[in-house]
Amino acid sequence: MISKIKSTINRYPNLFSLLLFVLLSFLLVLPYLHGPAYQHMPGWDGRFHISRVAESYLNLKAGHITQINPSIMTKTFGSFGYPQNIFYPIFVMLPEAFLQLIIGNAYGAYLVFVGLIFFLTFASMYVCTLNLSSNHYTALLSSILYGLGHFTLTINLFYRSFGGSFAFIFIPIAFYGIYQIAIADYRKWWILSLGVTGLIFSDLPDASVSLLLLLLSFLVTFTESESIQTKAKRFLRLVYAGILTIGLTAFFLFPLIQNLLFVKNIAVTKLMLSKTAYPLINLFITDKLASYSLGISGLILVVCIAIYWQKFKVPYKYFSVMLIISILMASTVFPWTPFDKYLSFIQFVGRFLYFATFLAALLGASAITELVHGMQKKIIISLFCVIGILAGTSLNFNIKHSQVNNSVYETSWRDFQKSTLNNNVYDYLPSKSVGLKDKLLKHDINVMNPKKQIKQLKWSTGYNVIHYQIKAQYAYEKLILPNIYYPGFATYVNGTKVDGGYTKQNLITTPIKKGINQIDVRYIKTPVQLFSIWLSVLSWIGLLIFNLLSLKRKK
Repeated sequence: MISKIKSTINRYPNLFSLLLFVLLSFLLVLPYLHGPAYQHMPGWDGRFHISRVAESYLNLKAGHITQINPSIMTKTFGSFGYPQNIFYPIFVMLPEAFLQLIIGNAYGAYLVFVGLIFFLTFASMYVCTLNLSSNHYTALLSSILYGLGHFTLTINLFYRSFGGSFAFIFIPIAFYGIYQIAIADYRKWWILSLGVTGLIFSDLPDASVSLLLLLLSFLVTFTESESIQTKAKRFLRLVYAGILTIGLTAFFLFPLIQNLLFVKNIAVTKLMLSKTAYPLINLFITDKLASYSLGISGLILVVCIAIYWQKFKVPYKYFSVMLIISILMASTVFPWTPFDKYLSFIQFVGRFLYFATFLAALLGASAITELVHGMQKKIIISLFCVIGILAGTSLNFNIKHSQVNNSVYETSWRDFQKSTLNNNVYDYLPSKSVGLKDKLLKHDINVMNPKKQIKQLKWSTGYNVIHYQIKAQYAYEKLILPNIYYPGFATYVNGTKVDGGYTKQNLITTPIKKGINQIDVRYIKTPVQLFSIWLSVLSWIGLLIFNLLSLKRKK
């Protein structure tokens, strides 16, 4: 029986690896299936991201399939038309909305979604490493080291940051793309575009850091002895990949830029980068189960890489230097103070650990493959699997037994959905409008116009629209509404579009007549959005046609 299993594994290593990834993903979420649901306190990543997808789920449940990617939030985030998805894309999270519709429970859908993210992280790393090394053991080990790494578990299970979680899936794809352009088959340049597109749709600040490190990775091309013409072709393919990425992501990036230019200064928290850096030793040895750290396993990998470094091929030696750079950039060793002002959009330097986690797993697995032999390889894989699952389980127990310290509270699975509708993070309000947040949440026109003779009779929200019904004793040219203006907002009074403008604090204003006034605040896609949508559609179609033609030529 055992010999049959061994024979099957040897015959179908890819299938065995995928089944192992399914098992590991299930074991990671298994501890959360027992007992009540745990909801993050308002302001934490977990609460923020679940609130983001709640709006899409509600729209989908109501049959508004066209509003699964709403530009403004009318059911969540205060219900005053906050344009959450314009500033932070929801695309990669949309499967969670469908899961919620199928499963019928928000917490159950969340757990299945987390398991799916882990599986895709394992699989993405496996495919990347297998294509680079052509070694199934190296690919399997790197996937386990990557998916069960300290930092990966922290982002997925503790902070519950869906944006960061998806970054783990797309970093291997983007790296494989840059590797092909720099030193392998540059005709596969489009793979880089897909990886970076995924990163941008996951989390733009994470993408900016990873993109910087990917560009530095391209410099490995200068370690190869090739003609200037070949180097020029490789650089040109890098440019192609950049242009294609802009096209693929235009329907998000262009409206984002439009709104950032209009708002000028959003209310997102800007941290001093020098204050977010960790002492170097704490990036490996920490007394916290969840932290911005590579953990002991990361330290073991760095040691293995150092031991085997002399035997690495030149490209892997270069990537080893990249690993050291990534680690140092997340530590107090790097002099961050002069950059606090100019790179504040990064928010915190822990983002460099995404790339460090990837490189440590890739290079560490490659080194361990050469350092151990025979049965030792199976023991190493089993050991890291057990350690990773125990770490994930310990993290769950720590959250349950120390709720206050971990900023979570216990709630029923049934009430989990209700709690996700309330969120107090409004990073993308204009900074000059932040002080009005409490008034916006009251949805009361009388509060905004205390000296006017008006009475609000009704307030409600639709999909992509906020409705008011007021009774005015006099006509007014400038009635202030409890809504913030962004490009795309339009106001209708009694069915007629009006041009009321907005105040210095970006509050929407509208003229009204004496008597009953039906006021609708709608969001209409801007010309920039419409143009960028078509540009992205054409880019995706162009990419598909390019690959179909490439396959045809190979035949």
